[in-house]
Amino acid sequence: MSNTNATTSRSDAKLKQKIAEQSSEIGKLRTRVNELVDNMAILQNDINMFKKNVSKDLLDVIEAIKEKE
Repeated sequence: MSNTNATTSRSDAKLKQKIAEQSSEIGKLRTRVNELVDNMAILQNDINMFKKNVSKDLLDVIEAIKEKE
């Protein structure tokens, strides 16, 4: 009976260690996902600003061409 308790105790300890390791890894992955989400939001803002600037530049070019005609 003592051997069974020792085996169970070792198994519990291994499981607890594994859970702790997985919790740590999940925490790191959550942090990384949050960073990626933030980076995507920044990138989307940059793309929108780029589109707006290109559109304005094209309108300026078209306006300049019209004035030369």
